[in-house]
Amino acid sequence: MKIRASFVQSIVTPCVALLALLSGCAGFTEDVAGNAMADSEDVTHDAGTKDGNGLPDISAPQGTSDPVEPTPSEDIHPTTPNGSAYDIVVAARFESAKIRSTGKLLRSAAGDSITIVLEINGGCVKEGESFAYDQNFFFADSKTFAYSFRGDTLLLSKIREPDPYEADQERYEESFIFVGGTAGKLDGIWKNTQCRYREEKIYCMNDGYDQYFKFDGDKVEYRITDREGYDYMQTVFVDQLFDFLGSGGSIQLETPYYYSSTKFGQERSGIVILEKTNTSVKFTQAERTFDLSVDYARYKDSLHVTLKSGDVSCVGTVREMENVLPEVCVTDNADYLHKSSSGAYTYMRMNSREFEACIDGILGRNQND
Repeated sequence: MKIRASFVQSIVTPCVALLALLSGCAGFTEDVAGNAMADSEDVTHDAGTKDGNGLPDISAPQGTSDPVEPTPSEDIHPTTPNGSAYDIVVAARFESAKIRSTGKLLRSAAGDSITIVLEINGGCVKEGESFAYDQNFFFADSKTFAYSFRGDTLLLSKIREPDPYEADQERYEESFIFVGGTAGKLDGIWKNTQCRYREEKIYCMNDGYDQYFKFDGDKVEYRITDREGYDYMQTVFVDQLFDFLGSGGSIQLETPYYYSSTKFGQERSGIVILEKTNTSVKFTQAERTFDLSVDYARYKDSLHVTLKSGDVSCVGTVREMENVLPEVCVTDNADYLHKSSSGAYTYMRMNSREFEACIDGILGRNQND
């Protein structure tokens, strides 16, 4: 079972993020803007995502999540013959999505690159040992990308520079794929497909949220919303829960938005699936029957899950807030306020230990077994 470093980071030092999503820009090869990589029939799984404080992360490191099923390239943008139906859907979803960040869009004189600048105005800050909301707090994060169009998709491209601590020190070009706008026109609403071109192949993620940019002249807006019909039963959270039932460990309640195959977790812990939907599963383990349900899930907002066995119900909850409200930015919440890379504090409160202890009670074992 793989643990995403970003999950730990999201609790300790969340990033500002849209730009974390598009992080790691270090420059471009000479032909990135005008010559996107050739189309490939090979579509490969991506490693996963990490998201911080407002920007989508489309450049997460390899090895942080399980593979997704290959996605045919023709499914990246399923339009009607006139190419408008899917664009209308994207626009409608954008309007219903939650605004995460706004800022400036800087365009190069040559018209082949853009710099996205997302801004935070007002934030929760720490003064000594006390917390207070500072309406004058300001932070701006920026990243530069070459951009080009391939048919009706927008490509934001960069050279991926390896972390100095990684074993693989290879530099490579990657182009993130956006759909929903007008071919050849940057202004408009663009949806991140969770796919990217990398060295003649397409890599895709399958996480539980959709990310949108709206480019309008010198302005940019970033929004995010939960994916419709997402399968919360094929996620890191469920895989960890299966492992916990079999051998203990820990359950990260904030992870039901990140794809993971649960096949090996089932095999390791002797799980037998009886019934399943995208938000619930009935299964047996060690002669006990369990019912797991994701009752409510809003990415970077709230989560409520329930695991039942017999007459015992274990409830897990998460409440998080990236743009902390003044009434939440108080010293009484010090245990749940975490400093982000912007310098402002975010809020996260969850009952993972209580949830795990309740499950241990069903299994008749001690918390540390």
